Amino acid sequence: MAIISCPSCDKNISSQSDVCPHCGFQRDEVAEERLRELRRRKLRDRVYQLKMASYAALTLLIGAFGWYLAATGGFQYRASAGPYILFTVGAAFYLVIRVYLYKFKAALRKLNT
Repeated sequence: MAIISCPSCDKNISSQSDVCPHCGFQRDEVAEERLRELRRRKLRDRVYQLKMASYAALTLLIGAFGWYLAATGGFQYRASAGPYILFTVGAAFYLVIRVYLYKFKAALRKLNT
């Protein structure tokens, strides 16, 4: 008996079980091509979610810049720490998301070939 990942929910299940106890997915009724399509669909959904998260991170960056401009009166004075912290968090968030996005896009390209 081996532990495998459920094609539907990616949770660990026994290789001998016909039905996933977590999501109810029935492995015996599924052809290999359908499993590939399920994996493809999950990867596409994850890429979409990461793209939306990267837009949120860019919004944080633009908001931090706007906050900086509003606080300094157009680069004339030094702003408080708030805009700098928001910009740093937004930039780190954006970079992490882009790394994951690259990883999932590469997995999707590999699955399509």
